[in-house]
Amino acid sequence: MDKDQEVWERLFHELAVIRSELKAFKLETRAELYQIKSELKEWQQHEEQRRLSNEGE
Repeated sequence: MDKDQEVWERLFHELAVIRSELKAFKLETRAELYQIKSELKEWQQHEEQRRLSNEGE
């Protein structure tokens, strides 16, 4: 195998690794975003219930 071919194969391998890591990061970030949205929704519901309780007093 000539040196140029070896360089190209290493570059393509590195690119594949980077793409894989980027995909994993994207999935992890999306999961964290859904978790944050869920927590925010719970907090908003809790605050709404607290507000309604305070208004009823």
